[in-house]
Amino acid sequence: MKNSKVRMICFAGIDGSGKTTLAKNLVKVMAQEGIQYKYVYGRLEPFILKPFIFIGRMIFLKGNDMFEDYKQYSSAKNHAIKHHSFLFTFYRCVLLTDYFLQLLFRVRLPFILGKPIVCDRYVYDTVITDLSVDLNYSGSEIRKLIKKCFYIAPKPDLAFLIDLPEEIAFHRKDDTPSIEYLKERRRIYLDVGKEERMLVLDGSKKLDELEDFIRSEVFKKVNRE
Repeated sequence: MKNSKVRMICFAGIDGSGKTTLAKNLVKVMAQEGIQYKYVYGRLEPFILKPFIFIGRMIFLKGNDMFEDYKQYSSAKNHAIKHHSFLFTFYRCVLLTDYFLQLLFRVRLPFILGKPIVCDRYVYDTVITDLSVDLNYSGSEIRKLIKKCFYIAPKPDLAFLIDLPEEIAFHRKDDTPSIEYLKERRRIYLDVGKEERMLVLDGSKKLDELEDFIRSEVFKKVNRE
């Protein structure tokens, strides 16, 4: 068990699906079995991108706030993308540069050094939540970008997609803009999950049921290898 080849496990899903709790609990369980996984938050956390986000909101979104009126925000965003496509292409390049650097230091280097990783959110979440909806990506564009990300970061040995109704997820967190925000993203998560052969879990089930299933799948793969 101490030399497990299951070196990369990730949890993906809409906000409020329970990814963080499940990821952290899995790290604890594996430690009890003698495998020390490194917990990593794997979604984009804007750094280089921050000033561009601020400028974009002030100039192109005219102060529209997704938390106050998500529909109005989406409308303003789509209008800005349509009329300033070059600038949004530049924004995308900055975002990906920012994210690729984060993947390099947070994930790639520990992975190269032989540290098994459990990722709370990962490439899938950044592409879906931070890019695909905002920039109106097609299914093929989403797949291409995910593939490109895996040139920088390792592809998971196991990827769990935690799925649940948007209404439940929305009431679990107080920092989600709206149910519509979740609906837009949940549909894409399910499409990507199928394409990427992720293990889809019903996030509305009891926590201990989910943990038992995850533990079983991880050990099943460990024993197979």
